[in-house]
Amino acid sequence: MILPKEQITRYMRHIIMPEISGAGQKKLLESKGIVVADSVEEILSLLYYLAASGIGHLHVILKKKEDFSELKAGLLDLNPDLELEFYSDIPNFKNMEKIEFAVFADGFEESEHLKGVPKIFNLIRPWAGCLMTARDTESNKLAFSQKMKGPYENSTGLVFSRFFAGTISAIEAIKICLNLGKVLENPLYYNLLDMEFKSIKDFEAVGEIAMEDPLKGKDLSTLKVLIIGSGGLGSPAAFSLALAGVKNIGLVDSDIVEMSNLNRQILHSTSRIGMPKVESAEMFLKKINSGIDIEKYHIRFSNKNALEIIKDYDIIIDGVDNLPTRYLLNDACVLAGKPLAEAAVLRFEGIAMTILPGEGPCYRCVFPKMPQAGAVPSCSEAGVLGPVPGVMGTLEAAEAIKIFGGCGRLLSGRFLIFDSLELNFMTPVLSKNEKCPACGENPSIKDLSGNYDFICENT
Repeated sequence: MILPKEQITRYMRHIIMPEISGAGQKKLLESKGIVVADSVEEILSLLYYLAASGIGHLHVILKKKEDFSELKAGLLDLNPDLELEFYSDIPNFKNMEKIEFAVFADGFEESEHLKGVPKIFNLIRPWAGCLMTARDTESNKLAFSQKMKGPYENSTGLVFSRFFAGTISAIEAIKICLNLGKVLENPLYYNLLDMEFKSIKDFEAVGEIAMEDPLKGKDLSTLKVLIIGSGGLGSPAAFSLALAGVKNIGLVDSDIVEMSNLNRQILHSTSRIGMPKVESAEMFLKKINSGIDIEKYHIRFSNKNALEIIKDYDIIIDGVDNLPTRYLLNDACVLAGKPLAEAAVLRFEGIAMTILPGEGPCYRCVFPKMPQAGAVPSCSEAGVLGPVPGVMGTLEAAEAIKIFGGCGRLLSGRFLIFDSLELNFMTPVLSKNEKCPACGENPSIKDLSGNYDFICENT
């Protein structure tokens, strides 16, 4: 047996994918990485997803002196397999050939101690930034344009850029360790305000990306967000919203925390296995934002309670793990006129769209009828790379904030497709289907009395 039984259970969603398998997960557990940042705030999502995915050894260099004991305890509770050390400067490791990757949270710093180590580096600004992975370690190939290094302030947009960059960097680190897929040898430019993603060959093509945050000074205390599901998608959505300062979040989930959740569901931990997910999530989120108010619904979201649950919330986020509930949620939001941030994941891919009832297409405009049971595999059957839900849940949360703030270009009328192996984003245009059974000219769905009984296995 390559791995002990407990690790097989913990990493099962990785192991069942032939691209990773037990041998690949064992390699991740033996891998060593370095993370360099000014402060903890820059790298929270990165550290949580590296830990959850099973990277065995992390050396974290923080230039700002701060108490990281609570963070360390949280990461080790998420994954006791992790060996974690914090430093104030890049140490002189004796065996650098055993370090698989180094991640720089903002910019790049050449070090004699890191020669020969593949590097993932970021330039992070409010709502936007660039990422690049360099197997070649020559510093002159790792320099951002000076035009891109303007001043910036902490803001809501910076929270989402950091969280997004952390999830992508975690994916890149895993791919380096496993020699999997295609890494970002050309920089990826992203703008979460407009949901624009493009590969660039020349940093000069981007120019100045230090933008003024349109949500600067916006009071998020009145925003009420409901997240259906507190697992793979709900975890990053709730985490990033809490960091951004959202005070009112509702969580709907009937499940309890299980060992097999922990390679991707970063709100939960080993010590809370067996606890209802909504309670585990509340414990985590109150440590992030002590003033947050979590309304917990430890019940199954159904056609009998859907409209009652969503009625008091401004925006709904889809974090469900099965198709029937996804269709139910779409229909409920269309009937109630509630904006819905939608996403789904499987294996190395994710999809997302934003549904604005009465304005743009809904989920049934794209997928009118629910597939037969077994037609679409679940994550428990096909697997999922741990940080992929992190990317998609972060995008959902960003869309929710933009809806509330009335800013940016939403994914309404667009369908985002994410391929983590190629690190590629596509956003084809969608049109309303006038014959849509939910939002068309003559909708056949006028209430929630239909059949929503087919349930997939948990993801």
